[in-house]
Amino acid sequence: MKEVTWFADLANFLVSGIIPNEFSSNQKKKLKRDCQDYYWDKLYLYRICTDEVITRCVLEEKQVEILGACHSSPYGGHHSGGRTTAKVLSCGFYWPTLYKDANDLVKCCDKCKRVGGLSKKNEMPLTIVLEIDIIDV
Repeated sequence: MKEVTWFADLANFLVSGIIPNEFSSNQKKKLKRDCQDYYWDKLYLYRICTDEVITRCVLEEKQVEILGACHSSPYGGHHSGGRTTAKVLSCGFYWPTLYKDANDLVKCCDKCKRVGGLSKKNEMPLTIVLEIDIIDV
């Protein structure tokens, strides 16, 4: 059985105006409300964000590839989940679980785990520095 993408119902409604029969009245209202933030252009579905930035909706197969490229880029990568999410959004891509997926990727990244910040427990103890006046010498 072929897997249906997360935005299949949105795209079908935007293109043909058809709502699946198995939807309840609340699901139909939600679908119509959600469609106000999206528009269909030939092959792609786009989302209009609250700050009027237009991002392209991505299929599940491409999500891991895009996240990986934005997280471990050679010119500045391995940042936190929030920063990785910001990079993906600035590249013009979107999917509903983007924030969760970026945080999960950062938690599982081997390089990020090895470099992680020092905790208070692992810090070196502070030592006292003696100040000596010139006259004392």
